[in-house]
Amino acid sequence: MSQPRPTKPAMQRLVDFYDPATKGKDVGGRTLDQILAWRDTRLESQHDFIQILFPLPEGSIFNEWAPVVDEETFLYLRQDSTGFKRTMRRVLTRMLAFYGFDITCDQDASGNWVVQVTVKAGAENDCFPRWVRRMDHNHLRISRILRCLRVLGLEDEARAFFQALVWVFDTYRRIGDQSMEFWKRAVELPLHIAPDGTEVDWLEKYEDKKEPEKKEAQKKGEQKEEKKYEEVVEPVSQA
Repeated sequence: MSQPRPTKPAMQRLVDFYDPATKGKDVGGRTLDQILAWRDTRLESQHDFIQILFPLPEGSIFNEWAPVVDEETFLYLRQDSTGFKRTMRRVLTRMLAFYGFDITCDQDASGNWVVQVTVKAGAENDCFPRWVRRMDHNHLRISRILRCLRVLGLEDEARAFFQALVWVFDTYRRIGDQSMEFWKRAVELPLHIAPDGTEVDWLEKYEDKKEPEKKEAQKKGEQKEEKKYEEVVEPVSQA
């Protein structure tokens, strides 16, 4: 049975914001297309957009107007209403480019879709300097992105992004351990637990009971992908 539209005005506004036909606006009067068209410099300096691009079921201490995904909105978006996943992949592609990555989705020999996130040419000079450091506000943004992707049904994209982050972390040795730990929590903790330990009770019943077995299989796959990274991406010497 199809999940009806959310009943709360804030959640209706969120759904409309992501609907390419409606082109709804956020509380600041901005559409999704307008935000995605911003230059990198504005994405870096503006701090009140990431919460609507990647909404969470937890509140934000940095933005009182940040939408907080409730259960009915969670169900509505995860059923891919109005092509939500396609829109979210478009959003993710823009933010990954901001951080210095490309994302592709191809079919393997078995016909399954495989998501890969790879380092863009020149990223070490153009993109990495803004966030590949011990601590940075972008680290918090990345934690949000990873968790949002998982919560809203883009698990493969979350894991592909995390794998690319691990490569950058291991290669450059500039990012703090605490940031990496939060990113790891964002993709590995049970779905109802946020990286900071906040629990969302209603999310628990939607967790995949076979998650431990899946994680073991994914771990083996990630080990193979790490070897591919070493072969196709030449590490850049540290400054």
